[in-house]
Amino acid sequence: MIPALLRPGNEFCHGLHRHHSSPVVAAMNHHLPQQLQQQSTRTNPSNDTDEPPVDSSATIIQGPSLLTSTGVHRPSPSLFHLPGLRSLPLWTAAPSSSSSPSASGASGGGPSAPKHRIAFNDPFVSAAVAHLESNYHDIRSEYFAAVLGNSDQISLDENDMKRRPLEPDYDVTSRGGEHATDALHTGSWDWHSCLLNGKRNEKFNLHCPKTASVVTDLEKEGVLFGTPFGFAFFSTLHGKSSIKAHTGPMNLRLRIHLPLVVPQDTSSPTISQGRSRPLAGIRVADQVRQWTEGSALVLDDSYVHEAWNDANDSRVVFLCDIWHPDIRIEERHRIMNMFDYAKGKGWIGGNSQSSSS
Repeated sequence: MIPALLRPGNEFCHGLHRHHSSPVVAAMNHHLPQQLQQQSTRTNPSNDTDEPPVDSSATIIQGPSLLTSTGVHRPSPSLFHLPGLRSLPLWTAAPSSSSSPSASGASGGGPSAPKHRIAFNDPFVSAAVAHLESNYHDIRSEYFAAVLGNSDQISLDENDMKRRPLEPDYDVTSRGGEHATDALHTGSWDWHSCLLNGKRNEKFNLHCPKTASVVTDLEKEGVLFGTPFGFAFFSTLHGKSSIKAHTGPMNLRLRIHLPLVVPQDTSSPTISQGRSRPLAGIRVADQVRQWTEGSALVLDDSYVHEAWNDANDSRVVFLCDIWHPDIRIEERHRIMNMFDYAKGKGWIGGNSQSSSS
């Protein structure tokens, strides 16, 4: 469990946040339906009973305006931007080069880490990472059993759903999805979701109860990003596959990768676009990382990022979204109200809020 002292509602955790109490200020570009911009910017919403209360709404600002072609990487979410949040492409330092995937033993996570591994020594992010890594072996085992069928409990009996292997549950090529744009991925990329667009998947809970319990712990502690833009899933990027450079829809979340299966020859560099890169890895802004089994990687996907697997074997991570630690409880409530209102209007929902990498 995550220590109570680190819960976002605690005064200690509040001390980590911005030292002002302002309403949620959003910058949304043209990707948001025009109806939401029009509804949100009316000067007298009290005349329309469909309008949300003023104290639970957001201020919509047309934009944002961004410098381009400078060579400097900045957060550039495609949909929603909350100013004033601490921002880094990666919130975790690279694991020690002397580490190995089995270094942690039976009960812990992955390889040993630098002394100051989490950016800003942030206790909120550190607690989430520690909780996932401490359950690495259980999560990995459930992936092998539920997805690959490497268990004596797997059955092809159509009447026994618990004992049938999980099937991929998200179509990354679906029309209207973020990842369908310009054929964002090449090759084969499978999802097996515990949380999809903010909704829990009961089939996943049945097949992977320990992994689901880990996600439930994060949810109970107010860490899980449980909005319509929140995801937690097994991400399997098969060999000779890649995900093109793109940005996530908002800067409200941080994304945790817990690597479960990494091709063993990732240290062998390949040449791509005139530069050397790992055989399997991820680039966030101008930083390139390899995955290390059991060692979580935390990124801000509002920066441009891409992933690739040029190996023959698959790369598997358990991906989980958490709230950005600088967003206060009051702001979270208003953000949720805004999303609930937009969802009720049919402006968001389904696969329109896709994920990444």
